[in-house]
Amino acid sequence: MKMPSLLKKPSLMQKRSMQGYLYILPWIIGFLLFFITPMIQTAIYSFNKLDKVTYEKTWMGLKNYIHAFRADVDFPIKLVSSLKSLIDVVLILVFAYFVALLLRKPFKGATIVKAIFFLTVILSSDLFMQMQMTSGSLNGTQMNATMQETQQMLPVLQTVDFNKYFADFGIGGNWIQYLNDSISNIFNIMVRSGIQIFIFLAALYSIPESMYEAAEIEGATAWEIFWIITFPMTGPMLLVNAIYTIVDSFSSSLNQVIVYINDISLRQNEIGYASALSWIYFLCIAVILAIVYLMVHKKIFYQN
Repeated sequence: MKMPSLLKKPSLMQKRSMQGYLYILPWIIGFLLFFITPMIQTAIYSFNKLDKVTYEKTWMGLKNYIHAFRADVDFPIKLVSSLKSLIDVVLILVFAYFVALLLRKPFKGATIVKAIFFLTVILSSDLFMQMQMTSGSLNGTQMNATMQETQQMLPVLQTVDFNKYFADFGIGGNWIQYLNDSISNIFNIMVRSGIQIFIFLAALYSIPESMYEAAEIEGATAWEIFWIITFPMTGPMLLVNAIYTIVDSFSSSLNQVIVYINDISLRQNEIGYASALSWIYFLCIAVILAIVYLMVHKKIFYQN
């Protein structure tokens, strides 16, 4: 008679879960070593007023948080303006998905096009911009010349009367203004779409070709194949890109709320009030991410 095994073999789902935790283990270690302590400290500071010389804490309760919305004129305006950047998230995702679909098909020069989009990621990164400003290698004349070259297509777009075309399709005035703003902001959207394009490309390349072949044999059109196979199979990466784009937009060092908090903390030396502002901003981002996750998560197809 065989004795029951004391160590039960893990199931396939358990093995995959272990692999997932293994992949994020470096992040977990880094968070525990470098982030958890500052987060706790700023949470404590946000309820106190720190002396500018000795940094001694004086308990303030919720006064810093109340001051942010009742007495601070600039912070609510900057916060609302920063939250409006969520509008660009949809445009970035649509643009990145469309470009990824185009780059998935092999064609001459595809590698060069991919390299161009990857270069936009490097050249538009906060670290690169700060390095350039620190080293002074890009002066004002060079920056102006670069902006003129990258925006040389904008006058061409502005000569086209898009309002007439949009109105002919029965699009309302608010949507027309939104589309016009999107067209004017197309270069910024292109620069911010580099990472998302490569994430979508990875998802598209992971779809088995046999699924497309079977659908074509059954007589499915390209439009039907997209909605039945391509879009559902890339759903998880759509959620990943949405979360990444939101975090990237809100955490950029060029974000006006981040600049405002840094100014209060580093220049005015109001550590307690700056900590309260940072927690307000952090909680706003957390709520937005939770809403996006709950709205999208249940509608996503996960391949087992």
